[in-house]
Amino acid sequence: MATKKEWVATHELIGVGGLPKTRQGLNRRAREEGWEKRRREGARGKAVEYSWYSLPETVKKTLTLRASSPDYTLSTQEPSPTWIEIHRQLSDAERDFVVAFILREGVLNLLKRLDYPDEPPTELHRD
Repeated sequence: MATKKEWVATHELIGVGGLPKTRQGLNRRAREEGWEKRRREGARGKAVEYSWYSLPETVKKTLTLRASSPDYTLSTQEPSPTWIEIHRQLSDAERDFVVAFILREGVLNLLKRLDYPDEPPTELHRD
C-alpha cells in the first residue's frame, strides 16, 4: 500500500472510487459491507476511521494512485512548457490514449474520471 496507512478517515473516503458522496451514505455502505472500523483517536464526537484491509479494491486502488508520486518531473511552472514536458514524457501509447480521451470526452470529464474513476462519464452541457 503506497499510503502506508492502516486506517482511513471517513472524510478521506467520501466520493472515492465510486463510494457515496455523503458521510451518511458512506457510513451506511460501510455498515452494509461490514468494513472494520474504530473510533478516530483525538477526534470529538462520532468520528470513525476504517481499516484499509476492509475497503473495496477499487477504493484501495484509487487511494494508492492518489498517494503515489508520479515518475514525471517538471523543470518549469509555465503552463505551455509544463504541458509540453508532460506530453514529451508520456509513451506513444499513453499520449495517444490521453489525447483521444480529451478529444472525445473533454478536459472536464478527464478531471472527473481522475477523481471518480469508477463512475461512468456524464454528458456535459456546453454553452
